[in-house]
Amino acid sequence: MAKKNAYREYLKQEFTELIDSLELPDLNKRFMKSRWLDQLLWLEGKAEGASKWSTRLRLTTIVGGVVIPALVSLNFNDNQLGKRIGWVTFGLSQVVAISAAVEEYFHFGDKYTQYRQTAECLKSDGWKFFQLGGAYQEYPNHMEAYSTFAFRVEQFLQEDVQSFVELAKEKANSDKQQQENQKTD
Repeated sequence: MAKKNAYREYLKQEFTELIDSLELPDLNKRFMKSRWLDQLLWLEGKAEGASKWSTRLRLTTIVGGVVIPALVSLNFNDNQLGKRIGWVTFGLSQVVAISAAVEEYFHFGDKYTQYRQTAECLKSDGWKFFQLGGAYQEYPNHMEAYSTFAFRVEQFLQEDVQSFVELAKEKANSDKQQQENQKTD
């Protein structure tokens, strides 16, 4: 965890220094730090957290899914040991089911992908802005490119929010469909 936090601290320091070195009014620099850099760092943190949860839950499901059949297939002459293995198998199967359900409910893998994609878009566009490349190559200086940069940052963030709204709608529709199916059963 310290490594990732160190990376975010590195990004914060590096980008703050780059922003400060631009020939922009202080207010524009403040906007860049408050909106672009703040959102980039927030997305980096959220991506890290979603990745950790997704990995933990998926590994629990996979490893448990492999171990449970092996435990079920064991045949012990010792009745006490057999009962203990049975309870361990039952407990492990519950952990696997809960792990799979939590991942399905919270969609950590999908969230990781979305956060990472938006963070990388912001980071890439920031580098292009700093270097006056890509969409900014037609501008002679950062001041003239600034409004395009600000607009593009807001576009990336709006697309990110829209993706989460669509995911929430899909989840709500799925939940509603499940409820309707349960009523008809």
